[in-house]
Amino acid sequence: MIDYMTSPFEFFQSLLSWQQVALLLDTVEYFEEALKWLSIPDEQGASVAVPLTGDTLRVMLAALSEDDAYSRQLFSFGWVPGENEDTGTLQVGLPTGEVVEKSVVLSQFSPV
Repeated sequence: MIDYMTSPFEFFQSLLSWQQVALLLDTVEYFEEALKWLSIPDEQGASVAVPLTGDTLRVMLAALSEDDAYSRQLFSFGWVPGENEDTGTLQVGLPTGEVVEKSVVLSQFSPV
């Protein structure tokens, strides 16, 4: 079980390619009935569990070019706590500079 008493994760950055984001989206779509925590590598290579949905991953994928599927681009991931420890806002910084925000209920996610 993931302990998210204060925050599910600290702000981090990750270099991801179109291919990696596409594989993450495939994973989410495979488990479409149950939301999953996905492991995202931070810049040091450590895995960080992030509550990502298909909608967020599709926006991330659209920020990358399939023509350059293996070129890695910088994404950032942050968490803004909500009214209680089970809710909050996931913030994903795209390589374009845009920030995507998604309201999340952490208890709806389970490990892959």
